[in-house]
Amino acid sequence: MQHIHRLHPEWRHATAPTYIASYIFPLLLLAYEVYRLGSWIALQGTDFKNYSQTGYEFTMMLATFIVQVAAEGVFLAIAWVGRDPDLEQRLANVSLGVLCSFLVLAFDYLLQVAF
Repeated sequence: MQHIHRLHPEWRHATAPTYIASYIFPLLLLAYEVYRLGSWIALQGTDFKNYSQTGYEFTMMLATFIVQVAAEGVFLAIAWVGRDPDLEQRLANVSLGVLCSFLVLAFDYLLQVAF
């Protein structure tokens, strides 16, 4: 009897923790940023001059970014030590995920500094 793989071989790598972490963290940061801006606009309107005084929220977003970089660094180190054949692909996904998170943080920081 022949064993049939249910997943396409090219899709196997999509379930690795590296890929999940690469896109979950930026999506979480983006969702929180949308919530944060939405609640600010609902309460304060479009007046962002006191936006930098919002407190711990930006620090929490930075902590999430640091956890993302650390977790993905561990996943990449494990793949490198294990000589994973798709290391270049993982590195590209990790880089894109970190870049997306950085862009969300940069947008928030620019809002704080610009007004």
